[in-house]
Amino acid sequence: MSLRPIILAALALLALATPGAARELGTAPDLRILGFSSDGRYFGFEQEGGDGASQRGAFAVDVVDRTTGLSATGFPRGATQLSWQATPADARHAAMRGFRFDEDDEASMQTPAIRRWTQATTRRPLRRLGLTEPGRRLAGRTWTDLTRMEGPVRFMADPDIIGAHPGLSTKYAVVARLTAPDDPNLACRERETAATYPLAVTLTPELPSWDPEAARRSPETFRERTIELTYMLPPMTCATSVHITDVYRNRASTTLAVVVLIIADSGHSDSAEYRAVMFPMR
Repeated sequence: MSLRPIILAALALLALATPGAARELGTAPDLRILGFSSDGRYFGFEQEGGDGASQRGAFAVDVVDRTTGLSATGFPRGATQLSWQATPADARHAAMRGFRFDEDDEASMQTPAIRRWTQATTRRPLRRLGLTEPGRRLAGRTWTDLTRMEGPVRFMADPDIIGAHPGLSTKYAVVARLTAPDDPNLACRERETAATYPLAVTLTPELPSWDPEAARRSPETFRERTIELTYMLPPMTCATSVHITDVYRNRASTTLAVVVLIIADSGHSDSAEYRAVMFPMR
């Protein structure tokens, strides 16, 4: 028997017993990797599932273009958990253009309805981009993994067996940061406008201990790189944390994709959504 209903009931009783508590248990969306295009230029993923507290669901598809560092033309589409609070200037708002729902009809705003519309809307663009290569997962900490480790995610580009010899594959460390102001009193819950903050993902090649001159001979290989996105938080939403859940590379090792999960305090609950960035490797 699943323990989830029992846990949810216990948390609900705890909330009722706590003065001023009105928050509900949040649920992160499920992530599915759609893969790379054959040339490594595009990387796609979808996320599905509402936060468990709101009656509104979520299903969204995004494709990142390595050449621009932004979403490919026509993407993202659908609704993430944070889309329903988005302002007209927010890309989340544009991603829902054409989606019709009725505030008096809960089913029209739930995940199955959003999924049907999003899949129909993106079927032709996805076919045109040809995300036919699944890629190889190198590292990450999926949100269901309770082994929460601090610090960067470390990985190697190829599956060397490291023993007496440290291996020849290049080792990397990757970190993600969302630079939002410290707000211990959660005044952001009362913020009536959207706010933008830099979301930065930094990839650092590790210098081989057995070859300290490697960076001098190949400075480009060992150059630290950062990709920075402008991340918009909807009104009355607070940034909580950022987690790297997946690191993928394509078969030809020309592209690395890093997927991050952003956790936000949306007042009634915690909500979450995925973003991705791409690093050219050659």
